[in-house]
Amino acid sequence: DASDGGTLQTLNPANEAIWAEVPAATEEDVKRAVAAAKSALYDGPWGKMTATARGKILRNLADLVAPKAEHLGDVETTDSGKLLKETRGQTGYVSDYYHYFAGLADKIEGATLPIDKPDMHVFTTREPIGVVAAVVP
Repeated sequence: DASDGGTLQTLNPANEAIWAEVPAATEEDVKRAVAAAKSALYDGPWGKMTATARGKILRNLADLVAPKAEHLGDVETTDSGKLLKETRGQTGYVSDYYHYFAGLADKIEGATLPIDKPDMHVFTTREPIGVVAAVVP
């Protein structure tokens, strides 16, 4: 729930009926959510897991989402008004995306970059930037 009890009503664009009511986050709620996410990442089990273990969790999530794809498409159509055929097609790929990123979880690597200085070694490595908060419509 929002710290101030605020909510937003979501309208079905097809008939303008309220179909959901969701918490309306305040600035304080966002700060609390970011702090909780940071704690989970740096102090919780996720950050302590190996990349392989995190990949297994993402694979499990993919397997849980797959049978719900049609329902997720129905929900997206109700929320956005997009064509049902389109949303069901799009949500059919959600599981595939999780499987893809599960496969990448333990394959993060860098690259050595050429340089004309004999006493220097230049390389890149990808590292998570941490927790972010995003505003979505």
